[in-house]
Amino acid sequence: MNTEDVNEAITEKNKDTKEILKKVGKVFLIILFNIIFPYIIYTVSNINNENFFVFREIRQKAGFYLSFAFFYELVIIYGFYFFFKAILKKSLRANIAIAVLFNLISIISYYKLQVVEKPFLPEDILLIGSAFKIASYGNLQIEPVLLLQVFLTIILLVIQGLITWYTKYEKYHKKLTRAIVGTITAIILLIACLRNWSNMRLFNEDDYNYNLDHYHYGATVNFCKNIYKLIEKEELDIYSEDRLNQIKEEAMKLDSNSSEGENPNIIVIMAESFTDITKVNGIEFNQDPLSNYRELEKEGTTGTATVSIYGGETSMSEFEYLTASTAKFIPDKKYPYSQAMKGDTLSIVTTLKKEGYYTTSIHPNTGGFYNRENAYKHLGFDNSIFINDMQNIDNYYGENVSDMDVAEEIVKQYEESPSGKKFIFTVTMEAHMPFTSDKYPENDIELVSNEYNLSEKDIGEIEIYTKSLYNFDKSLKYLTDYFKEKDEEVMVLVFGDHLPALNTLYEEAYGDGIEKYMPTYLVWTNYDATINIENNISLAGLSMRILENANIEMPWYYKSISEFYKEYPVFEKRFIIDKYGNVVDNETRNELIDNYHIIQFDILSEKNIKLD
Repeated sequence: MNTEDVNEAITEKNKDTKEILKKVGKVFLIILFNIIFPYIIYTVSNINNENFFVFREIRQKAGFYLSFAFFYELVIIYGFYFFFKAILKKSLRANIAIAVLFNLISIISYYKLQVVEKPFLPEDILLIGSAFKIASYGNLQIEPVLLLQVFLTIILLVIQGLITWYTKYEKYHKKLTRAIVGTITAIILLIACLRNWSNMRLFNEDDYNYNLDHYHYGATVNFCKNIYKLIEKEELDIYSEDRLNQIKEEAMKLDSNSSEGENPNIIVIMAESFTDITKVNGIEFNQDPLSNYRELEKEGTTGTATVSIYGGETSMSEFEYLTASTAKFIPDKKYPYSQAMKGDTLSIVTTLKKEGYYTTSIHPNTGGFYNRENAYKHLGFDNSIFINDMQNIDNYYGENVSDMDVAEEIVKQYEESPSGKKFIFTVTMEAHMPFTSDKYPENDIELVSNEYNLSEKDIGEIEIYTKSLYNFDKSLKYLTDYFKEKDEEVMVLVFGDHLPALNTLYEEAYGDGIEKYMPTYLVWTNYDATINIENNISLAGLSMRILENANIEMPWYYKSISEFYKEYPVFEKRFIIDKYGNVVDNETRNELIDNYHIIQFDILSEKNIKLD
């Protein structure tokens, strides 16, 4: 072989080597940005979730349990990838689709955690009509970490687009393969999303915290693993009609809770975030924001109403009070008016109507908020007043109608209601977050001392919230002064739906203790009355006590529930306290608790809603 032949052979060999290396390089790029890319984009979509990366380290040290959890995560991520690939035909399009989806869920979760300290979950879709209104309360701003997240996502998509063009990968993607893979992954994804994976958690806590799964799995996977809740069928293994009838027979033997006394008119005000903040040890203000309330305390009865929520999700407290239900029996429901109620529902409203009361609800927001417009109809209200029905509103503070305007609406409805006994249930809004410095034109409330590590922002929020208490106190004085002049007997109940989202203060003062779930209640009457209510009681129990103290003849199911709260005055998702003040194990089961569960299940599922 001459020199020319040798050189030609070497040149051909080098060409072959280059071609092989080029093909290997293309294969590597294809693997990198068409197989690994979905997981990369999922990781990038969670950079706003700093705890997500902390939990990555925990996983590395974990055993089979977390390995299985990691596999589940891959199923969700790649399920979406292959599903979109089958529909959209191209890998780049599929990756754009999952990039948009993952980032959208992640960003919504980021902001929702700021507003109500819970991530974005499937049931939030039920409130899509109220989403922007709810979001406005958070005073949300575009954050640098979110801009970085979107920027990195775009850069990754551009790089993948270039690699896809260079490798010509898309032309090897067969339609039949796409159809088969898409169908299979869609089925797997459906099973993964609709099966109850709620026990697949990093920590097995009695009080399940959605935030842990958000940190553990990331926003999208945590969202998907809870989709089953939208379609799950409610069942209760201890329920039967025979058992319900036994409970009824026992309840009918109980003495009537009513007396020979007059049935007063009943005014109930669920005041947004209402609590006596001055009772938090270690803080002091330049003036008492609840000076009128102090005088009413001397005339009436006060205590704490232990609730299941903190800082948000008002409708749960509202639901518990109006239906005498407990959130403990619907632990996975956050929006009971949309998730727990199936239609017309027995309530204290229907009970009072049977006793001749004209029932009115007042809420200074739109009827679609938390689905109240439909819920109030199902609960039995004769008349419901929303913001569009309120005339001559004088003041808004932030997004919210002033408490004085709401108090004036209560008086208006009281005067305009048909003759006879009246029940008015009202929700206030002035004290709703955000507690921003521009909420009030001026504020003379000052925090003059505190023992906590509060920033200037924290102090400012506390002072704005306390100003709202001061304004509520004035509206309460307006109401009680009005009813003092009335000849007919009137009972007024005021209670808070939850504590305000003053997170630093309450974390420092209470941690996760029960005090964080104990807003204030007050019962005041314009007539001489001895009001018998436990000093600390759940809202469902509080509603029963109001009926009793108003001499209302209660149906058998409420008699049974009333007796229950005499044994367990506090019965909520996080805490059970018996009549002796003992904290009871949260998983306690006995006949009394089961009976309550059966009654609530029956009422909410409409199995025997006419049984009364």
